[in-house]
Amino acid sequence: MKKQQGYTLIETVVAMSLIIILSATGLYGWQRWQQQQRLWQTACQVRDYLLQLREDAHWHNRDHILRVVSEGGSWCFVSSVATQTSCTPSSPFVFTPDWRDVVLADITPSLAFFGLRNTAWAGHIVLKKRCRRVASGRLLLGANQAMRA
Repeated sequence: MKKQQGYTLIETVVAMSLIIILSATGLYGWQRWQQQQRLWQTACQVRDYLLQLREDAHWHNRDHILRVVSEGGSWCFVSSVATQTSCTPSSPFVFTPDWRDVVLADITPSLAFFGLRNTAWAGHIVLKKRCRRVASGRLLLGANQAMRA
């Protein structure tokens, strides 16, 4: 009797090409998911930073005017309370994003939180991936509620 052992060359090539195709699509999906997570985490960190500024303005009855500092390819938010003008995070009033592929697309000029009566200057912040703009999302901040996405 003639018994066949192993796989033929055609079967091996088909199996390897199938593995390569699935790996390539999985890698693309993984990179896209990772970029979305980085953008989402940066948006949550910006939200927490703005909440911190709002609470500090209310607690200490002082104003926080937000300004953007761009150094090289990176950016950061610096409050008017912080005495520094660079993006080194040596103060809790300086926010630097963790990833360089998240870009600040747009911000309302002179976005501010005022300590008197816990008020704020209305505005918007738009974050995007380095390659494309984010779909849509809103962060709402009210006086009696936390931010919600």
